[in-house]
Amino acid sequence: MVGQAIAPLLRDSGLWRGPEDGCAVALAVQPIPAINLGVARHRECRFALVVTEGALRTLSPAELRAGLAHEIGHVKSGHFDARAQRRAAEKQTRKEIDEKGPTHNPVTAIPVIGPLIAIGIVTSQSAAEAKADAEYRSYDRQEEFEADRYALNLLALVPGDPPACLALITLLERFEGQGGSRNRDHPLPAERVKAARERCPA
Repeated sequence: MVGQAIAPLLRDSGLWRGPEDGCAVALAVQPIPAINLGVARHRECRFALVVTEGALRTLSPAELRAGLAHEIGHVKSGHFDARAQRRAAEKQTRKEIDEKGPTHNPVTAIPVIGPLIAIGIVTSQSAAEAKADAEYRSYDRQEEFEADRYALNLLALVPGDPPACLALITLLERFEGQGGSRNRDHPLPAERVKAARERCPA
């Protein structure tokens, strides 16, 4: 199912021309009911692809193809390197925030005054963590929009009526109904649906 959906996308994107290019995708199926797809680096193949059982059972062939087009967008846009660099910077920033936190401040050992000061430090630390979260995660969200745009352009190469890009919209609407913790790293599905509708001819 995945092979039939992704093969033409790989060729149209230029990631893989055929067997002469070696391994295209290392596929792993995650045994969970939620709908999700993801990509990562792989040593031997162009990239690794993770698809949940929920996605394989629930999505139509057109929706699966749209989700795969989005993941190919991450690969083609160089998001592996960008995310690795940001995660390293984020880790360093959070380490510096922790080192400035109340547990590293000797004033917290002073009775009465210590806890009051510690409260102020905790508040400042929380603000710093929130700022770091917004700074680093916002780029993740920009990448999701970028991958959506790439997917829409890639799906425009797929012949058919209705346009293949409509499947990306229905997939995003599924994510909207599914909820979960995706919004930390992803734009709200409604925002992505709105942006996709503006670029997808009805």
